[in-house]
Amino acid sequence: MKKLYRFLSSISDFLQKPAEFISAIILFTGAMSLFLQVINRYILVKIFDFSFTFTEELSRYTIIWFTYIIAGVCLKEGELVSLNLLYSKLSKIPKLILYFFTRALMLLFVVVIIKYIAVYLPTAMKFRSVAMGIPGAFLYSFPGIGCVLLGYEIITEVCGVASGELQPFCEGRKPYTDGSDIDMI
Repeated sequence: MKKLYRFLSSISDFLQKPAEFISAIILFTGAMSLFLQVINRYILVKIFDFSFTFTEELSRYTIIWFTYIIAGVCLKEGELVSLNLLYSKLSKIPKLILYFFTRALMLLFVVVIIKYIAVYLPTAMKFRSVAMGIPGAFLYSFPGIGCVLLGYEIITEVCGVASGELQPFCEGRKPYTDGSDIDMI
């Protein structure tokens, strides 16, 4: 199990940089779109009677794209929001049970999203965005790609915890340091 985790983790490390780069481009594009929208709304319309109609739509889509693409990286780095009120009070075995239960729910959510995107994508191919004319298949593929990346990170993390390489509910992928490795499999 440790070899599997290390292999999956190396692929995850390889995919992290492109995901961060694409997310940075998407975030910059969204920020510039919002900036142009503000300039358009308060300056250009009053002076030139000209309007950029695509800025609102582009900023909306970039927020959605950014959220889905960076979610896997956030899980890997331990940057997702969590409430540690319950699991910080648990001993190792109940903490592991809670960990695997929550990760199973997360994976179920990801699978359901991917399933519905796969069902909806043929319909989305007929759709084009109103202001920009971008094909719907492109617009709606980002949540699917993001959920595949997130699902991969969930599986990688679960393999790390199951092999005793990682601590459950830790901030990022931190190995056990207190000498109490848990060899589950």
